[in-house]
Amino acid sequence: MARSEKTIVWFRRDLRINDNPALATAAKDGSVLPLFIWCPADYGQYYPGRCSRWWLKQSLAHLGKSLESLGCPLVLIHAEDSTLAALLECVHSTGATRVVYNRLYDPITLLHDDKIKNELSALGISVQCFNGDLLYEPWEVYDENGQAFTTFNMYWEKCMNIPIEISQSLAPVRLVPLPGIENVCGCSIDDLGLESSKDEESSNALLSRAWSPGWRNAENMLEEFVYYGLLEYSKHGMRVGGSTTSLLSPYLHFGELSVRKVYQLVKMHQVQWETEGKSEAEESVRLFLRSIGFREYSRYLCFNFPFTHERSLLGNLKHYPWRSDEDRFKSWRQGMTGYPLVDAGMRELWATGWTHNRIRVIVSSFAVKFLQIPWIWGMKYFWDVLLDADLESDILGWQYISGSLPDGHELSRLDSPETQGQKYDPDGEYIRTWIPELARMPTEWIHCPWDAPSSILEVAGVELGINYPKPIVELHMARESLDDAISTMWQLDTAAKLAELDGEVVEDNIHNIRSYDIPKVVLKKELSPSASSIDQRTPSTNVQIIQDGVMSASNMQETGSTDNSQVSRKRSCSSLPQKSDRNGTGKVSFIIFTRKQKLLMKIRVNFHIFQLAIM
Repeated sequence: MARSEKTIVWFRRDLRINDNPALATAAKDGSVLPLFIWCPADYGQYYPGRCSRWWLKQSLAHLGKSLESLGCPLVLIHAEDSTLAALLECVHSTGATRVVYNRLYDPITLLHDDKIKNELSALGISVQCFNGDLLYEPWEVYDENGQAFTTFNMYWEKCMNIPIEISQSLAPVRLVPLPGIENVCGCSIDDLGLESSKDEESSNALLSRAWSPGWRNAENMLEEFVYYGLLEYSKHGMRVGGSTTSLLSPYLHFGELSVRKVYQLVKMHQVQWETEGKSEAEESVRLFLRSIGFREYSRYLCFNFPFTHERSLLGNLKHYPWRSDEDRFKSWRQGMTGYPLVDAGMRELWATGWTHNRIRVIVSSFAVKFLQIPWIWGMKYFWDVLLDADLESDILGWQYISGSLPDGHELSRLDSPETQGQKYDPDGEYIRTWIPELARMPTEWIHCPWDAPSSILEVAGVELGINYPKPIVELHMARESLDDAISTMWQLDTAAKLAELDGEVVEDNIHNIRSYDIPKVVLKKELSPSASSIDQRTPSTNVQIIQDGVMSASNMQETGSTDNSQVSRKRSCSSLPQKSDRNGTGKVSFIIFTRKQKLLMKIRVNFHIFQLAIM
C-alpha cells in the first residue's frame, strides 16, 4: 500500500504494542490514529464488573504512555450512543481512509463488528481485521467431514497436528500521527467513567497491591513464569493456595500478551529442557499448553455456536428443571453454604476478583449440582466479579461443569466438597485464610465441621448455625434431587421428541430418541469468487445447525425451573441414557403407513406419553 494511507487503529482487547498485527500494518502504511472507544450501551447485560474495569483503566494508561513514546497519542472516547457513531465521527474529523482492528470472537462482539464493518464499507471506508488473539482461527479446524468439533480433546488433537508458523508482527519503532487528530473530541481516562464511584476507587486500591496491569508487565510475568514456574507446573498447579498458576489470564484477556508469544516461549524452553534431560518438563508443558488450548476452544465454541451464552450446547438441557432459588443463590454468592472449601472460594472471589481454576470448578459445580441453580446465573455472576472476566472462557467453563457439553462433566456427577477439600487443601490453610470463623478448627475437622464433636467446636469457637452456617443441603439429599432432575429431563425430552414425530416412528428406533442432541456446523466448504474474505467472516444470527443430517434453524430455548411440573421425577436411573450413548446417530427411520396404521401408531405413541406423565 501507499505510504499515504490514513488509518484508524481501533483498540479493544489487544492493549499491547508488541505482536499487534493491526497496529503493525497501519504503522508501515502511513499515518495512524490509535483509538479506544468506551461505549457502555454496547455491552448490555454483559457490562464489565468493577475489577475488570479497574484493570482496563490501568492497562489503557499503560498503553497510552507507550504510544506517546512512539510519537502518537492514544485517543479515548466515551460514546453515549454507539461505537459505530463514534468511529464515523473520527473518520469525518480526520479524513481517515481505513479502519483496522484485531478480531474478537464472543457472540456479542461478533454481531457488533459485522454491523460496523458493513456500515463503514458502504461508505467507502476500507476495513481490515486481523488475528491477534488466537493460534488457530475458528474456521481453520474441522473434522474429517468438514464439521466443527464439539469435544475439546478431538479439537485439540487436531490443532496439535496442524503446523504453526509463528511469525509475530514487529512492534513499530515510530508512529506518524494522522493529520487532523487534533479535531477528534477525545477525553481523559478518568472521564471514561471506568470507576463509577469513590467506593469503587477505594476498593480498587487494594487490587494494585497484587496486580500490575499493562503489556510490559504482562511480558515480565510471562518470562518469570516460564523461567521459574513452568517446570514444576504439573507438580504444584493443582494446589489451591498460593501462586501455583501462571496468573496470566487477565493479561491474555485484555490482549496485553500475545498468545503466539506465550506458545513460542514455552516451546523454546521445552526444547532446551529436553536437551538437558529434564523429563518432568514434558508433562508440565503439556498441561500448560492444554490450558492455552481451552482458551482457544472457548473462542472456537462461541464462534461456531454463538447461542452458547444463552442456552446449552446439548439440546436436551432445555428440559432440565433448574431451581430458580434466589435465597440459595445468595448464600452461594456470599460464601455461606456451610461447606468450607466452597465458602472460602466464593469469599476469595468477592474480595479479590480472582481465584484458582480448581476452585472455580468446585464452586460452580456446587452451584449447578448441589443447588441446581441455573448455570447462566453462575456464568453471569462470574462475569460481574472476576478480574479476568472473559465471556468465552466463562461460557465454556459453566457449560462444561453443568453437563451442557458432550465431553463435559457427567450430568449425574456430584463431587463431595469435603473430599475435594482434603485433596486440594489438605492442611486447611486456604480455608483458614478466607474463613476466619474456622481458623482455630483442627485440620481433621476443618473440611467437615458438622461432624466435629461439640467439645472440638467449643474450643475452636465455632457455633454451627450461629457464626458459621450448617450445610445448606445434605449430600444425600443433593444426590436424590439431582437424580430426580435428570429423570425429569429425560422424560420431558423423550415426550417432546415423540410428539414431534407425530406417530410416524417404528419401535426399533425409539431407543435412538433417547440420545444427546449435539448440534453440527459445517466449516469446510467452497467459497464463491464473490464471497467476502475469510478474515471478515461472521456467523449468521440465524444459526444453521445440521441435526441428524438435516439442516434446520436452531430454536432451542433454555427453560427455567419446573419444580411444579405434573411429570413425576420418580423413575429408575438405570433406564436413563448414559453419556456413552452420545455418539449414536440419533437417526429415525420412517415407514409409509396406511391411514389406519398411522392412527394406530399415533394412539400407541400418545398412550406412551400418557404413561410417562403418570409414572
